[in-house]
Amino acid sequence: MRWYADNSELNGIRGAIIPDVIMFGGVAVKPEHEFSLRRAIERAKGKWGAERAPVKWNFKDLEKLYADRGLTKLHKDMLATSKDWRLEIAKAASAFEFRIIVAVVEAHSVAKRTLKGVKPNLSGYAFSNGLMRFALYAKEEGPPSVQVILDWPDKKDPKPFDSEYRAAFAEGKTAERKVSYHSGPLSSLNFYDCPAYVSMQHCTLLQFADLVLGANRELVECALGKKSTGFGVDFCKELRENYHGYPTNIVGHGMSVSSRRSAFRACVKDYVDREVAI
Repeated sequence: MRWYADNSELNGIRGAIIPDVIMFGGVAVKPEHEFSLRRAIERAKGKWGAERAPVKWNFKDLEKLYADRGLTKLHKDMLATSKDWRLEIAKAASAFEFRIIVAVVEAHSVAKRTLKGVKPNLSGYAFSNGLMRFALYAKEEGPPSVQVILDWPDKKDPKPFDSEYRAAFAEGKTAERKVSYHSGPLSSLNFYDCPAYVSMQHCTLLQFADLVLGANRELVECALGKKSTGFGVDFCKELRENYHGYPTNIVGHGMSVSSRRSAFRACVKDYVDREVAI
Protein backbone atom coordinates (compact mmCIF):
# COMPACT_ATOMS: atom_id res chain seq x y z
CA MET A 1 0.00 0.00 0.00
CA ARG A 2 1.19 3.51 -0.75
CA TRP A 3 0.10 6.92 0.51
CA TYR A 4 0.73 9.58 -2.14
CA ALA A 5 0.72 12.89 -0.29
CA ASP A 6 1.51 16.58 -0.68
CA ASN A 7 1.11 19.83 1.25
CA SER A 8 -0.97 22.97 0.81
CA GLU A 9 -1.86 26.08 2.83
CA LEU A 10 -4.42 28.85 3.07
CA ASN A 11 -5.31 31.95 5.01
CA GLY A 12 -7.99 31.26 7.57
CA ILE A 13 -10.53 33.76 8.85
CA ARG A 14 -8.51 35.41 11.63
CA GLY A 15 -6.86 38.06 9.46
CA ALA A 16 -3.41 36.49 9.18
CA ILE A 17 -1.18 38.20 6.61
CA ILE A 18 0.37 34.91 5.51
CA PRO A 19 -1.20 31.41 5.50
CA ASP A 20 -2.14 30.18 8.97
CA VAL A 21 -3.79 26.90 7.97
CA ILE A 22 -1.55 24.06 6.76
CA MET A 23 -2.84 20.95 5.01
CA PHE A 24 -1.13 17.68 4.22
CA GLY A 25 -2.47 14.57 2.59
CA GLY A 26 -3.56 12.71 -0.48
CA VAL A 27 -4.59 9.19 -1.45
CA ALA A 28 -3.83 5.72 -0.10
CA VAL A 29 -3.75 3.09 -2.83
CA LYS A 30 -3.31 -0.68 -2.68
CA PRO A 31 -0.80 -2.08 -5.21
CA GLU A 32 -3.40 -4.19 -6.98
CA HIS A 33 -5.31 -1.02 -7.90
CA GLU A 34 -2.38 1.29 -8.73
CA PHE A 35 -1.91 0.46 -12.39
CA SER A 36 -5.61 0.56 -13.28
CA LEU A 37 -6.16 3.80 -11.35
CA ARG A 38 -3.14 5.45 -12.96
CA ARG A 39 -4.21 4.44 -16.47
CA ALA A 40 -7.78 5.64 -15.89
CA ILE A 41 -6.47 9.04 -14.79
CA GLU A 42 -4.14 9.24 -17.77
CA ARG A 43 -6.91 8.34 -20.21
CA ALA A 44 -9.06 11.06 -18.66
CA LYS A 45 -6.24 13.57 -19.15
CA GLY A 46 -5.80 12.38 -22.72
CA LYS A 47 -9.34 13.44 -23.64
CA TRP A 48 -8.40 17.05 -22.98
CA GLY A 49 -4.68 17.16 -23.67
CA ALA A 50 -2.06 14.43 -23.39
CA GLU A 51 -2.06 11.34 -21.18
CA ARG A 52 1.36 12.05 -19.66
CA ALA A 53 0.88 15.81 -19.39
CA PRO A 54 1.64 16.92 -15.78
CA VAL A 55 -1.37 18.37 -13.95
CA LYS A 56 -2.08 19.91 -10.57
CA TRP A 57 -4.93 21.80 -8.92
CA ASN A 58 -3.30 25.21 -9.50
CA PHE A 59 -2.54 24.44 -13.14
CA LYS A 60 -1.22 27.96 -13.80
CA ASP A 61 1.82 27.03 -11.70
CA LEU A 62 2.94 24.67 -14.47
CA GLU A 63 3.14 27.37 -17.17
CA LYS A 64 6.95 27.56 -17.11
CA LEU A 65 7.33 23.78 -17.08
CA TYR A 66 5.23 23.47 -20.22
CA ALA A 67 7.02 26.43 -21.85
CA ASP A 68 10.42 24.85 -21.20
CA ARG A 69 9.19 21.76 -23.01
CA GLY A 70 7.85 23.76 -25.95
CA LEU A 71 4.27 22.99 -24.97
CA THR A 72 2.89 26.48 -24.37
CA LYS A 73 -0.17 25.87 -26.59
CA LEU A 74 -0.98 22.64 -24.76
CA HIS A 75 -0.81 24.47 -21.43
CA LYS A 76 -3.13 27.23 -22.69
CA ASP A 77 -5.60 24.69 -24.06
CA MET A 78 -5.62 22.65 -20.85
CA LEU A 79 -5.87 25.77 -18.70
CA ALA A 80 -8.99 26.80 -20.61
CA THR A 81 -10.58 23.39 -19.99
CA SER A 82 -9.24 22.81 -16.47
CA LYS A 83 -12.64 22.31 -14.86
CA ASP A 84 -13.57 19.78 -17.51
CA TRP A 85 -10.51 17.54 -17.21
CA ARG A 86 -10.39 17.80 -13.43
CA LEU A 87 -13.98 16.58 -13.20
CA GLU A 88 -13.23 13.91 -15.81
CA ILE A 89 -10.35 12.68 -13.65
CA ALA A 90 -12.53 12.61 -10.53
CA LYS A 91 -15.23 10.62 -12.28
CA ALA A 92 -12.72 8.16 -13.73
CA ALA A 93 -10.96 7.69 -10.39
CA SER A 94 -14.18 7.20 -8.42
CA ALA A 95 -14.61 3.76 -9.98
CA PHE A 96 -11.49 2.49 -8.18
CA GLU A 97 -10.67 1.62 -4.60
CA PHE A 98 -8.47 4.14 -2.79
CA ARG A 99 -8.82 6.22 0.35
CA ILE A 100 -8.54 9.97 0.82
CA ILE A 101 -6.61 10.90 3.97
CA VAL A 102 -5.78 14.53 4.71
CA ALA A 103 -4.82 16.64 7.74
CA VAL A 104 -5.85 20.25 8.40
CA VAL A 105 -3.93 22.23 11.04
CA GLU A 106 -4.68 25.78 12.17
CA ALA A 107 -1.69 27.66 13.61
CA HIS A 108 -1.91 28.99 17.16
CA SER A 109 -0.85 32.50 16.11
CA VAL A 110 -1.69 34.89 13.29
CA ALA A 111 1.42 37.06 13.78
CA LYS A 112 3.55 37.10 10.62
CA ARG A 113 6.87 36.73 12.43
CA THR A 114 5.57 33.85 14.53
CA LEU A 115 4.05 32.05 11.54
CA LYS A 116 7.28 32.33 9.56
CA GLY A 117 9.25 30.93 12.47
CA VAL A 118 7.01 27.94 13.11
CA LYS A 119 6.02 27.06 9.54
CA PRO A 120 8.52 24.16 9.13
CA ASN A 121 7.37 22.66 12.44
CA LEU A 122 3.74 23.28 11.48
CA SER A 123 4.26 21.45 8.19
CA GLY A 124 5.82 18.54 10.09
CA TYR A 125 2.90 18.59 12.53
CA ALA A 126 0.36 18.45 9.67
CA PHE A 127 2.35 15.61 8.10
CA SER A 128 2.39 13.63 11.35
CA ASN A 129 -1.37 14.15 11.81
CA GLY A 130 -2.01 12.73 8.36
CA LEU A 131 0.52 9.96 8.87
CA MET A 132 -1.26 8.92 12.08
CA ARG A 133 -4.53 8.48 10.18
CA PHE A 134 -2.82 6.61 7.36
CA ALA A 135 -1.09 4.32 9.88
CA LEU A 136 -4.45 3.44 11.45
CA TYR A 137 -5.84 2.65 8.01
CA ALA A 138 -2.79 0.48 7.25
CA LYS A 139 -3.28 -1.34 10.54
CA GLU A 140 -6.90 -2.06 9.61
CA GLU A 141 -5.94 -3.40 6.19
CA GLY A 142 -2.75 -5.26 7.17
CA PRO A 143 -0.87 -5.03 3.83
CA PRO A 144 2.49 -6.82 3.42
CA SER A 145 4.30 -3.51 2.85
CA VAL A 146 3.48 0.18 3.27
CA GLN A 147 5.22 3.15 1.65
CA VAL A 148 4.83 6.92 1.89
CA ILE A 149 5.42 8.83 -1.37
CA LEU A 150 5.93 12.58 -1.04
CA ASP A 151 6.48 15.43 -3.49
CA TRP A 152 9.74 17.36 -3.17
CA PRO A 153 9.27 19.61 -0.10
CA ASP A 154 9.14 23.42 -0.16
CA LYS A 155 12.62 24.92 -0.38
CA LYS A 156 13.95 21.37 -0.90
CA ASP A 157 13.97 20.85 2.86
CA PRO A 158 12.78 17.37 3.90
CA LYS A 159 13.93 17.71 7.53
CA PRO A 160 10.47 18.30 9.13
CA PHE A 161 9.11 15.19 7.39
CA ASP A 162 12.18 13.03 7.89
CA SER A 163 12.21 13.89 11.59
CA GLU A 164 8.55 13.04 12.08
CA TYR A 165 8.78 9.84 10.06
CA ARG A 166 11.88 8.65 11.91
CA ALA A 167 10.14 9.06 15.28
CA ALA A 168 6.93 7.45 14.02
CA PHE A 169 8.80 4.48 12.57
CA ALA A 170 11.06 3.72 15.52
CA GLU A 171 9.03 4.93 18.50
CA GLY A 172 5.45 5.28 17.35
CA LYS A 173 5.49 8.89 18.56
CA THR A 174 5.65 12.39 17.12
CA ALA A 175 9.13 13.92 17.00
CA GLU A 176 8.83 16.88 19.39
CA ARG A 177 5.59 16.49 21.29
CA LYS A 178 6.04 12.73 21.81
CA VAL A 179 2.36 12.05 21.17
CA SER A 180 1.83 8.31 20.75
CA TYR A 181 0.48 6.81 17.54
CA HIS A 182 -2.62 4.72 18.31
CA SER A 183 -1.45 2.37 15.58
CA GLY A 184 1.86 1.69 17.31
CA PRO A 185 5.26 2.21 15.63
CA LEU A 186 5.28 2.18 11.84
CA SER A 187 7.98 -0.48 12.01
CA SER A 188 5.39 -2.91 13.41
CA LEU A 189 3.05 -2.28 10.47
CA ASN A 190 5.37 -3.24 7.61
CA PHE A 191 6.18 0.37 6.70
CA TYR A 192 9.30 1.20 4.72
CA ASP A 193 11.94 2.71 7.02
CA CYS A 194 11.88 6.10 5.25
CA PRO A 195 9.57 8.12 3.01
CA ALA A 196 10.32 8.43 -0.70
CA TYR A 197 10.52 11.86 -2.38
CA VAL A 198 9.66 11.92 -6.07
CA SER A 199 9.03 14.51 -8.77
CA MET A 200 5.34 15.25 -9.11
CA GLN A 201 5.66 16.05 -12.82
CA HIS A 202 6.57 12.42 -13.56
CA CYS A 203 4.17 10.69 -11.15
CA THR A 204 0.51 10.50 -12.15
CA LEU A 205 -0.74 9.36 -8.75
CA LEU A 206 1.13 12.17 -6.99
CA GLN A 207 -0.51 14.59 -9.42
CA PHE A 208 -3.83 13.04 -8.46
CA ALA A 209 -2.97 13.53 -4.79
CA ASP A 210 -2.32 17.22 -5.54
CA LEU A 211 -5.74 17.50 -7.19
CA VAL A 212 -7.42 15.83 -4.21
CA LEU A 213 -5.62 18.06 -1.71
CA GLY A 214 -6.33 21.19 -3.74
CA ALA A 215 -10.02 20.33 -3.85
CA ASN A 216 -10.03 19.72 -0.09
CA ARG A 217 -8.31 23.07 0.40
CA GLU A 218 -11.24 24.73 -1.37
CA LEU A 219 -13.64 22.60 0.67
CA VAL A 220 -12.08 24.02 3.87
CA GLU A 221 -12.26 27.55 2.47
CA CYS A 222 -15.99 27.09 1.88
CA ALA A 223 -16.41 25.58 5.34
CA LEU A 224 -14.80 28.68 6.85
CA GLY A 225 -17.08 30.96 4.83
CA LYS A 226 -14.29 32.39 2.69
CA LYS A 227 -16.25 31.26 -0.36
CA SER A 228 -19.93 30.51 -0.79
CA THR A 229 -19.17 27.53 -3.01
CA GLY A 230 -16.42 26.26 -5.26
CA PHE A 231 -15.51 23.70 -7.89
CA GLY A 232 -13.38 21.92 -5.29
CA VAL A 233 -16.53 21.02 -3.39
CA ASP A 234 -17.98 19.39 -6.51
CA PHE A 235 -14.71 17.50 -7.00
CA CYS A 236 -14.85 16.21 -3.41
CA LYS A 237 -18.48 15.20 -3.78
CA GLU A 238 -17.55 13.12 -6.81
CA LEU A 239 -15.07 11.22 -4.63
CA ARG A 240 -17.10 11.21 -1.39
CA GLU A 241 -17.18 7.43 -1.07
CA ASN A 242 -13.37 7.30 -1.26
CA TYR A 243 -12.87 9.25 1.98
CA HIS A 244 -11.68 7.02 4.78
CA GLY A 245 -14.50 7.01 7.31
CA TYR A 246 -17.26 7.74 4.80
CA PRO A 247 -20.08 8.44 5.46
CA THR A 248 -20.26 9.03 9.22
CA ASN A 249 -16.63 9.67 10.21
CA ILE A 250 -14.92 11.57 7.41
CA VAL A 251 -13.70 14.19 9.88
CA GLY A 252 -11.74 12.11 12.35
CA HIS A 253 -10.74 9.31 9.96
CA GLY A 254 -10.33 10.61 6.42
CA MET A 255 -9.81 14.20 7.51
CA SER A 256 -7.91 15.15 10.66
CA VAL A 257 -8.71 18.70 11.83
CA SER A 258 -6.51 20.24 14.53
CA SER A 259 -6.86 23.64 16.21
CA ARG A 260 -6.88 25.16 19.66
CA ARG A 261 -10.27 26.59 18.72
CA SER A 262 -13.02 24.01 18.97
CA ALA A 263 -15.14 26.22 16.71
CA PHE A 264 -12.66 25.70 13.86
CA ARG A 265 -13.03 21.92 13.90
CA ALA A 266 -16.79 22.14 14.40
CA CYS A 267 -17.09 24.48 11.43
CA VAL A 268 -15.20 22.14 9.11
CA LYS A 269 -16.97 19.01 10.38
CA ASP A 270 -20.44 20.54 10.04
CA TYR A 271 -19.75 21.59 6.47
CA VAL A 272 -18.21 18.26 5.44
CA ASP A 273 -21.07 16.31 7.02
CA ARG A 274 -23.60 18.52 5.27
CA GLU A 275 -22.03 18.82 1.82
CA VAL A 276 -19.94 15.66 1.33
CA ALA A 277 -21.08 12.90 3.68
CA ILE A 278 -24.54 12.51 2.19
